[in-house]
Amino acid sequence: MTGERRRHPRIPMTVEVEAQCEGGEKVTLTTNDISGGGAFLQWESADSPGVGSLMRLGTDDELMLQVFGMLGDGGAPPRVRAQVIRVMEDGIAVRFEPEDMESGSE
Repeated sequence: MTGERRRHPRIPMTVEVEAQCEGGEKVTLTTNDISGGGAFLQWESADSPGVGSLMRLGTDDELMLQVFGMLGDGGAPPRVRAQVIRVMEDGIAVRFEPEDMESGSE
């Protein structure tokens, strides 16, 4: 037993995601890995636009996330509410709150 507490297996995957903070600022991030329960979102540099506001987030703060591009059926991807788990030098770990999904159209 490794002590792993995850309910969902992580999958290495690189996808661009737009994160929107509660203040409305939008930041483009890239997934490092993703699972059914959350993701680790990376930024290129702490000096990248909007990253400073993400670095000031605390545990349990919320973001809205949306994958860039269109889905296979041509629809816009849904916006997903995510809860901050931890903030690190190179990115932010979030937990998805799928019951709060919103339609991709605004």
